[in-house]
Parts: sequence; structure tokens; C-alpha cells
Amino acid sequence: MTVTSSFMTAKEIMNDFKENYAKVRKLLDEDSKNDPENEPYLSKYKAKEILINMRDSIGNIMETKPDIIDKVILGAMLGTVILNIGIIFMETEELRASEMILTSAEDILVINSTKPEIVQTLINVYNNLGILWSKRDELEKAKSYLLKAKDLYENFKCSLQIPLSIEQIINNAGEASADDFLLFEKAHTLTLYYLAQVFGSLKEDLKSAVYCHVTLRRQLQYSDYEPIDWALNSATLSQFFAEFNGFFQSRHHLAAASTILVQHEQILQSEETDTDAYLAQVETFKHRSADVARCWAKYCLILMSASKARLMTDEERVTDAITDMSNLQLEDTENICGGDMRKLIFPDLDVTEFENKVTDKYLLTYEDAREVFLSCQTWLNKAKEYYKLDSLASDYIELIQDSSKSYAYLSFFEEDDTRRAKMLKRRIDMLEDLIKEINPTYYLQFCRQMWYELGEIYLDILNIKLDILNKSAEKPTPHALKKINMLCEKSIENYDNFINSVKDKNGKMPSKLDYDLIRPVISAYAFIGRNSMKRISVEKSVQLSNVEKSYDAYQSVVDICKNDEEAAAMMKEEYSLCQEMVKILPIKIKKLQGELVS
Repeated sequence: MTVTSSFMTAKEIMNDFKENYAKVRKLLDEDSKNDPENEPYLSKYKAKEILINMRDSIGNIMETKPDIIDKVILGAMLGTVILNIGIIFMETEELRASEMILTSAEDILVINSTKPEIVQTLINVYNNLGILWSKRDELEKAKSYLLKAKDLYENFKCSLQIPLSIEQIINNAGEASADDFLLFEKAHTLTLYYLAQVFGSLKEDLKSAVYCHVTLRRQLQYSDYEPIDWALNSATLSQFFAEFNGFFQSRHHLAAASTILVQHEQILQSEETDTDAYLAQVETFKHRSADVARCWAKYCLILMSASKARLMTDEERVTDAITDMSNLQLEDTENICGGDMRKLIFPDLDVTEFENKVTDKYLLTYEDAREVFLSCQTWLNKAKEYYKLDSLASDYIELIQDSSKSYAYLSFFEEDDTRRAKMLKRRIDMLEDLIKEINPTYYLQFCRQMWYELGEIYLDILNIKLDILNKSAEKPTPHALKKINMLCEKSIENYDNFINSVKDKNGKMPSKLDYDLIRPVISAYAFIGRNSMKRISVEKSVQLSNVEKSYDAYQSVVDICKNDEEAAAMMKEEYSLCQEMVKILPIKIKKLQGELVS
């Protein structure tokens, strides 16, 4: 199309537009994927040149022969061309130029915003202005454009008109098709998706989650989704709901994810071949199925954790049994879900098979917890079918850590001390077996976590054994005393391993601890101090050694807090306690030394 098009007939103008727009689409949709690395925008720049000529030509027609084609159709053609120029400018990081172009497209289209030929293009303009201002971190401005797109869609729907895409305008002389309707709905789905991102950036997390859900629901409704991506997004969103104690919504989204994966697996099996493309699809399916399994396990862990926290509060306060977020207030000014959080479901998808596998209610008894625990183990085992220690070590380590946590939560609900100690011993076995297999040089962070956790677990079993001894009227057997000392030593050993991993090559603690290490390091020293005093011995020399070990641990806390105001403020109670102990213990040490001399 050229500026001489003022001498062309209406049919020739439309055919010329159609031919040039097809070239543009091929350049943008196909050729751009194969652009060389040293010219990544080659096809986009070629497309932009064609579009600029098209823009000038349509502008010339509007000036010289304004009545040759309907003004609304000409406006739709011009708006489409300018929209694409603006998108190219944005994709090539020319944001200022993109802003000017897209704003001019808005000015051209808004006059006829409710016309079927215009509405979809204008929504796309608003969507891209929303993206543009998001890129500039102007989130309120981005939101304003996206809400304009949302309002335009809703107002047009109320008009009962059928939208027309630019392809239909130039191909079928204005006759609407089902494809036009789907493109229109897809544009609105994108609006909602972008709003979810903007609200997330604005820290309005709940509203962002609601928009994410509505996006997923519409993708299902219009069969506009890629199954693996959809399932992963739904499973990821479930984690957010679980954190808000929305276990009803969380379980539903996980069940939906698993249902879609099952449907996708059936399609894969029906298309089985030996091609590389098919094998890659199967590999992706296995990978993402493992990720969804991990989300299920996380759901179980969060439910067990929330139930534990609820039971540990004052009994008089344990009255709120709501697990569907219906107690949350959502400022739904955009009327996206009517303010009712219970509406966040997928009504057209039957997910009962997976929902029936695990509860969405708070756990009250050991039997309740055991059901969730077993479900958690099932999903963790499924994830471990894909994540192996020898190939994906970090993920495998996290799975073992999650398994350990599930035993920890289950033990909370167990009232029998002996059985509870066995559960804790199971945690020790799995963590110690794992830590033998990994190299602390490469997995230091994980080793630190496990050393600290093992220190805690041995301490928990120690306290159980001490309680049993204290409750018994009989004199403790040598075996029982030996067991107590062994638990003390193993707890101290693991806390020592953790602390030593923080020290430098010369065995000295850093002058200032990283913020995330302050609490665990000081707590580890404090636990070593207490555990050293719990060791039982009749020999004065051993007693002295134990008290000296305890003193050294408490003194280390005092030294850290003296030199680090942040640590002293964060660990105020521990610091105060350790200061007292370093005053008291020298007296005991001196006494034991005197007894040894005499």
C-alpha cells in the first residue's frame, strides 16, 4: 500500500491492506522466531516499515477520499496498524515511542469505542498501554488502562452486539464469526491476567489471586489454554490460598490441576510415537506432574501446621473453624467475584475424585492428622519418582525435608510418648541417611538446615525420655542414663556442626552475622549450653567438662550480642539468660575444681 492509493477503488484498498497485513503477520508470528542473534529484531523492523507505509496510506485515503470506505472500518484498519507499530516499539525497548503511538491509537478508536469493528482493537490498545506502564513501574497508571479495557468489554457485552476482528472485516465484508467472539473473549482474558500481575505488584495479593483464578476459569471456559501450564498455574495459586487458610479453595485448585493433567496424559497416550517431539512432551509431563505432586504435599504440610497452631492457642479462642476464606473481606470494587471468596471454583470441571483424597477441614485428632500425613507421603513419593538425588539433588533434598516435617506435625497429634519418640527417630534416620550422601561444599545451605534440625530432633527425644524418667518412681537403669547422655551428645554434635559451618577457615565466628543466621546461631549456642548441663555423670571430671562446655556456649552468645546490636535486640531474652549463666556457672566450675583437687 502506498500514498498513491487515493486513486484505488475500495476493493483494491481492502485487498492491498489484506496483502500487506498478511506480510506483517508472517514477519511477526513466524519469521521473527528465526531472526539471527546479532539482529534479534530484524523481522520486527521489516514489519514496522510495512506498517508505517500502511498507516500513511490509510491517512491519505481519509484525507482525499474519506467516503470510499465506511469511516468506522477505515478507523478499525488504521487503529490496528498503529496498535501493531506501538507493540513493535515496545518489544524493541523504545517505550517513549510506543507510548506516543499507542496513545494516538486510543484517540483514533475511542470515538467509536462501542462499534463491533473497533471494540476488540481498542481493548488490545488498553492492554498494551497497561503493559507499557507496568514496564515503567507506573502501576496505578497501568491499572487505570487495564480497568478501561475491562469496562469497555463489559459495556459492549451488555449491548448484545457481536465483535468483528480485523481479519473478518477485510475477508468477509463485515460478517461475524465464532472466531471473532473467541478472539474478543481472549483479549478480555488477557486484561484480567495483566490485572492480576499489576495487583500483585501493588501488594494487593488477595485481589491478584482472585484475578488469577478468574483468568484460569475463563481459559477453561473457552478452551484457551495449554494443559501443562494451566495445571502448574492452578497448583501454584493453590499454595497462596493455603497460606490464607483457604483450604477449600487450595484443595479445589490442586484437584483441578491434577484433573487436567490426567486428561492430558490420556491424550499423550493416544498419540504415542517415538519422535523427539513426543518424548519431550512426555518428559515435560513427568516433570510438571512431579511439581503438582509437590504442591499437594505442601498443601498437606500447611494444613497440618495450621491445625497445630490452632490447637496450641488458648482453647477458648479455638472457635474459628473457617477454612474457605469466607471470613475475609475483599474490596471488590471491580466486581470480579461479587466479594464472595467461596465462588473461586471451576464449575465446569469435575474434580471430586481428587478432592475426596484429602480433607479441607482443620485437624483435631491423631486419626485426622494421620490421614493427611499418609496423603502427604503418597504425593512426596510420587514427586520422588522424578526428582532423584543423583540428577536433581536440590529438589530431592527438599522432598526429604518435607517428609521429615510431615512426621514432625504428626508427632504433635500423637499422645503416646513412646510412639512419638519413634516418629522422631524416623526423622533422624531419613536426615542422617541423606546428609551422608551429599557434599557440604556444594550443598552447605541444606546441610546447615539439616544439622540444625537434627539438633532439635535429638533434643525433642531427650525431653521425652527425661519426662518419662521424671514420671517414674523407679530408679533409672544404667541403660536409660546412657540413652540420655547419647541424646545430649548427638544434639550437641549436630548443633556444633551447624555452628562450625558458619565459622571461617580459622574457626572464628564472623564479626557480624548475616541477618538470617542470627537467630539459629544464637539458639544453637543456647541449646548446647542447656544440653551440656543435662548430661548425667557421677564422675567429677566429666561433670566439670560438661559445665565448662555449657559455660563456653553461653559465653559465645554474650560475645556475639556484645559486638552486634542487631543480634542483641533480636535475641533479647536469650542474651539476658546467657548473661546470667556466665555469672553463675564460674561458681559451679570453681566448686567442681575444688572437689577434684581435694
